[in-house]
Amino acid sequence: MEERAWVLPATAEDLETFSSLRGRRHPEGMFIGDGDKVVRRMLRTTKVERILCTADWVERLPIPPGIDVRIASKADLFALVGFRLHQGLMALGYIPPEKPLSGTFHVALDGLANAENVGAILRTCAAFGVDGVIVGPGTASPWLRRAVRVSLAAPFVVPVHTSLDLAATLSPMNAYAAHIHGEKQDYRSVDCTKPVCLVLGSEPLGVSDPVIKACKGVIYIPMAAEWDCLNVAASAAVLLSEVRRQRTT
Repeated sequence: MEERAWVLPATAEDLETFSSLRGRRHPEGMFIGDGDKVVRRMLRTTKVERILCTADWVERLPIPPGIDVRIASKADLFALVGFRLHQGLMALGYIPPEKPLSGTFHVALDGLANAENVGAILRTCAAFGVDGVIVGPGTASPWLRRAVRVSLAAPFVVPVHTSLDLAATLSPMNAYAAHIHGEKQDYRSVDCTKPVCLVLGSEPLGVSDPVIKACKGVIYIPMAAEWDCLNVAASAAVLLSEVRRQRTT
């Protein structure tokens, strides 16, 4: 064990670092991942500084030398944001630097403040082979703890790009806004074999007017009678599956 990692009992400061889902109690430029699948992906894809876990995880994980490992009891870890969420295993890692936008299949998020929706969309993007996700102003960071947990650390699979002016970023792209109001077309009518960017907005407001104006058009998912919309994460799954279908048939 000593050859694999530096293993010490967790201090009160260690527990404090991992103690919140909402507030950021860790250094800037870092994030927290919860649970087996997320931590294993972190160990494969980024620099991990510290692991906080119950003792049994030390022998179960491929922990390379140089990572601080802090051990705590199940009772102490149960008190941190809920044992069900982290499975007695958490890690503190570094957010990787952003890469230039590339590829032909993108998703843009406009004012999507709910971190769990952002995480669910990132997970769907990874499943359907999206080349990059553009995060506009007002959108929750995909590196927030809730987003990382829901996405299963998908930002390591799908590159994330931050845009301070989403309309300007989308203007030269073949972008379509998913919106339920105004002049719109069935999402299946768009030729997604060409380079395309699908834009999703917040559930209360949808895609903002300046971003809609920067897009080539507005698309919608036809609903059954007496119903008008899906949750934004469910909408993302429907839209992205259509792009995947067009590109593989």
